[in-house]
Amino acid sequence: MITSRTRPRRATRIALAASVAALSVLLAACSSGGGSSSGSSSSASGGSYTLGLAEPTSTIDPETTGDYNAMYVVGLASEGLISQNSKGVLQPRLASSWKAASDGLSWTVTLRKNVKFSNGKALGAKDVVATFDSIAGKDSQSPGASSFQGILKSVAPGSTADTVVFSLDRPFSDFPYLLTGSNTTILPASYKAGTNWIKDPVGAGQFILEKYTPGQSVTYKKNPDYWDAKHVKLSAVTINFYADAQAQLLAFQSGEIDQVAYSPTVASTLKVADYRQTTPAYNKFDGIFLNVKQAPLDDVAVRQAIALAIDRKAIVKSVYAGQATVADDYLYFPNYAVQPDGVPQREQDLAKVKQLLGGKKVRFTITTLTDEKTLAEVVQQQLNAVPGFDVSIKILTSAQYYADGASTPWLNAPVTITNWAQRLPSQYVNLLYKTGAAWNASKYSNPALEKLSNQYDEAKTTAEKQTLADRIATIENTDTAVIVPAFATGSYVLQKTVKGTFSGPQDFPGGFDFRGISNSK
Repeated sequence: MITSRTRPRRATRIALAASVAALSVLLAACSSGGGSSSGSSSSASGGSYTLGLAEPTSTIDPETTGDYNAMYVVGLASEGLISQNSKGVLQPRLASSWKAASDGLSWTVTLRKNVKFSNGKALGAKDVVATFDSIAGKDSQSPGASSFQGILKSVAPGSTADTVVFSLDRPFSDFPYLLTGSNTTILPASYKAGTNWIKDPVGAGQFILEKYTPGQSVTYKKNPDYWDAKHVKLSAVTINFYADAQAQLLAFQSGEIDQVAYSPTVASTLKVADYRQTTPAYNKFDGIFLNVKQAPLDDVAVRQAIALAIDRKAIVKSVYAGQATVADDYLYFPNYAVQPDGVPQREQDLAKVKQLLGGKKVRFTITTLTDEKTLAEVVQQQLNAVPGFDVSIKILTSAQYYADGASTPWLNAPVTITNWAQRLPSQYVNLLYKTGAAWNASKYSNPALEKLSNQYDEAKTTAEKQTLADRIATIENTDTAVIVPAFATGSYVLQKTVKGTFSGPQDFPGGFDFRGISNSK
């Protein structure tokens, strides 16, 4: 039996990013294109591509890394069973189809035929079983284990050589989305987690890792045995390591790299219209976590006052340069198939804030990390402009904020700001709100919410899910343990020489998919 074990890791880097599933039993289509018309051309060389990352801060191991940069290094050379496109729709990768049993307690995944690892060996059911046994087993050190906890019971070969059966502890209608997450790329059955994959980077991805030079770069060549090699136009990809985002921006301006992540700094520095841009895709929220066990945050009226004192539209404009959607303190991304109804959108309401505070003076410190400094400063300024609030901020390095141990700041400071990648709604309940959850920074729990969340997972119809989503969102919004100002989208600015359309975001749910992309420089 698989009994997943979790351990604290950086929230945005442990996430199995996912959105709500289409509500059919058969959730696959057997297609092999890269998601755009440009992906249908011949296999002729489409040039090379260079991008910038920060150097990974952890061992580059597909199963145990919690570092996005390390995931990217792995992702170009390996592949999972399923990915998501920019709209959150499931896409077949190493799996060609997947189907639930009538009782919802198992899913059978059919693998593509004749798939090979980069070392020439065949990829089969035994490799898939071994990969998930390692990710979600009782001795797992994988951040990905958290998404399978209480859901995945066992994994075994199916009745035919090309099938794998995932048996569940309870019905979970959105289970295929869990297979798009971090740490779920398929590795040879012989692979042992923690053995430093970078020394022998075997995978089944679009590219083969040729050379890793610490502190400098990683180089790849096209994998001729990739199952959809005809749609991979690029002959080579290079990752250059940079100290920070400003260095990457300078490298993009000089033409040294072919893409740079869109940000307020990029928007103010570049004339973006002179370049190309990828389709924005929802990828995270930056949550303000309020410790409900500590005064004055143990008062729900105070928490609601904080939520009503901030100006969400101004935050979208100043923090996200417009690349975000105003949120309402419940965890349903705008691209989920089911959207809660009946919860009024929170807007800044200073009269209501005054009423809720009732003359109280509310003082607290926002503790967060460097990446969240801009949001922390904007929230501080907005709150301090409202009578009754006295807010300070404390900015830590990533290492300090996510430090190991029982007193780690991101889980213990009274008010924190932490970013979380897109997940299924119930995953947020299990990780952020559930009694005893490993990453429950707010210390909030509600058995009624947990029960509704389990019912949501089991629901098979849109109507059932809608009713449950409405009730879940109402609780999350009313109790206000986590303030969600906005749902952010991510995109890249590209050099004009880059041709083709990325089918999904450049992250683990998107599968780091470069099919259909070429570069004419």
